[in-house]
Amino acid sequence: MFVYEFMAGIVDTITGGDDEEAYDPHQHRKVEKPTSYADTMIHLLKGSIGAGVLAMPSAVSRVGVFTAIVGMSVIASFAAYCMQLLIAAQYRLCKKWRRGYIAYPKSMWLALQDGPPCLRWASGLLYYFVDVVLILWQLGICCIYCVFVAENVKQVFDFYGEEMSLRMHLCFLLPPLTLLGLVKDLKLMTPLSTVSNAVTMLGFILVFFYLIEDDVALDDEKLNMKNFADIPVFIGIALFALEAVGVVLALEYNMEEPKRFVGLCGLFNVGMVVIVTLYLTMGVFGYLKYGDDIAPSITLNLPQEQKKAQAAKITFALAIFLSFPLQNFVAYSILWRKIKKKLTLSSKSTWFFDYALRLLLVFIPWLLALLVPHLGPFIALFGAFCLSLLAVVFPGIMDACIWYPGEYGLCHYRLVRDVLIVFVGMVCLVSGCYSSIIEIVEATE
Repeated sequence: MFVYEFMAGIVDTITGGDDEEAYDPHQHRKVEKPTSYADTMIHLLKGSIGAGVLAMPSAVSRVGVFTAIVGMSVIASFAAYCMQLLIAAQYRLCKKWRRGYIAYPKSMWLALQDGPPCLRWASGLLYYFVDVVLILWQLGICCIYCVFVAENVKQVFDFYGEEMSLRMHLCFLLPPLTLLGLVKDLKLMTPLSTVSNAVTMLGFILVFFYLIEDDVALDDEKLNMKNFADIPVFIGIALFALEAVGVVLALEYNMEEPKRFVGLCGLFNVGMVVIVTLYLTMGVFGYLKYGDDIAPSITLNLPQEQKKAQAAKITFALAIFLSFPLQNFVAYSILWRKIKKKLTLSSKSTWFFDYALRLLLVFIPWLLALLVPHLGPFIALFGAFCLSLLAVVFPGIMDACIWYPGEYGLCHYRLVRDVLIVFVGMVCLVSGCYSSIIEIVEATE
């Protein structure tokens, strides 16, 4: 109750205006099967604790332990703050336009329409660009998940003499992925996420068995910064691991009591603390254990001949496999809304297009994984490009527009804050993409 009342006070502060006060967008949302606080927390943890957490030791190896701990804490706090800005901006727009919910792309369009004249020309362009980046991000995650599952299963099969190429394992993965892709809504996905979270915790226990079985070597080479050129890749991997923007927005929309999602002690911040703690623990101990020999996913470093290591690989492969429909759901939701608006469909046509879209959104990331089955560099690339835009640059632009022209506060502090956010996001975008593309080119040569 305290959290609920606290967030209600925050909302009252950011919206203002007597006419707007009577309208609460949360009361006008039409969600057929809303999720409870517990359901939402389960989905948030599952949506954010995936292949990214297993890539954290590789990220830590690039910058050293001290820089990784400080850097991850700063990146997580900054990304969470930007996400809170985005949700608050959407809420303010909903109150102004008296709507129960306005999706991310439409929110960007409306914000730019009300913003400075020099930005209004870009409203239509950014409306479509936000959708494109959101869809690209979710399909990129699904692509990486396919490669992750196939690589870990392949190592176990290879040990037992059933040697096949990685692409062949990806082919066997398609039928079960297709079945998972047909799950209809978030409420039905709760059992999958619950099982996946339980399996993930089992996987953590099995992996930590190897990380702590020997004495930890704390030498200066592992503790201190190595190469400044690796910082952009570290940021890209950290953003990929931390921010499932589409999933976060979908969870906030589908939550039974959305006011409890944000705020200082809201569900999102509580979940982020848990997520960052797990990430840093896995990243630091994994790097101290395997040093510069760390693989793009720590499960690939585990000894192939030991039963516990094989169980850990299969366990994490199962956990990531069960996370696939949750990540796929966001891209489906965006495209399905647009299809229903553009086409007048009968009940039979609706059924056909619905399942055709679900199947297509499974096939596309699977095909991308089949064509380019490289895990490490692509994690950093997708994180640097998509999340620098979705989680940092776009929220900064939107927030700057909704306070235009005369509500920037004392010394225009809101405008200064938003310009700084956009600048930081663009630096992460350019440097992270450049470094990741170089690594991808080197990996394919």
